[in-house]
Amino acid sequence: MREETLQPATATSQRFWLPLWGFALLMGLLSRLVIFVSMTLFVPLLPASGERLSVGDWRVLVGWDSVHYVGIATSGYEYAPDGIGHNVAFFPMLPLLMKVGMALGLPAALAGALANNVAFLGALVILASWMRDRYGVAAARWSVAALAWCPFSLFGTVVYTEGLFLLFSTAALRSFEQRRHLQAAIWGSLASATRLPGLTLVPTFLLIAWRERRSWSAYGAAIASAGGVLFFSLFC
Repeated sequence: MREETLQPATATSQRFWLPLWGFALLMGLLSRLVIFVSMTLFVPLLPASGERLSVGDWRVLVGWDSVHYVGIATSGYEYAPDGIGHNVAFFPMLPLLMKVGMALGLPAALAGALANNVAFLGALVILASWMRDRYGVAAARWSVAALAWCPFSLFGTVVYTEGLFLLFSTAALRSFEQRRHLQAAIWGSLASATRLPGLTLVPTFLLIAWRERRSWSAYGAAIASAGGVLFFSLFC
């Protein structure tokens, strides 16, 4: 009686025409293109009380809190005990990257948009690799596609910090899971220099280190993840 050889469940999914990282980039680039074209074509047609932009103007990517990041990059932080809201509530990582772009000759807003978009693509690649290691290739592709095409991924395209924070926090969590504590500390500090929720990595790492009885380096990585907030206090 002939015995049939059973194939792994992931064998079919691995015969895809693109490698996983390429699939992640494809999903990211296609979704960014759809968002960018939609915004540049249709947003200028909407009624607005401020400056009216022409169709195709990339400055539609600057809106809401984006103006605060542009202001920090170009003029620095503004704060005074006058009871008026100032831009000191916005963390410095994105403005610093915008300054780098400005040094290369880019407008501040364009530099911010590029930084956020590139970071979002990097986050998709890291997420794809992480999900593949844990759940297989098919789950990794679905995870990436869901994140890339989620309507809220719009904030990974405009001059916001979502792309950067997603990159840094995902890399920090994956590094800590792999017990690469130094890398986790670096990524974690970058996350806490980008957005206030980056501080949530500290109790997360402490809890995991305690439950898994890890070495003291794990606890050090947890504390070091708050370094971005210290950097913020020095920056402004």
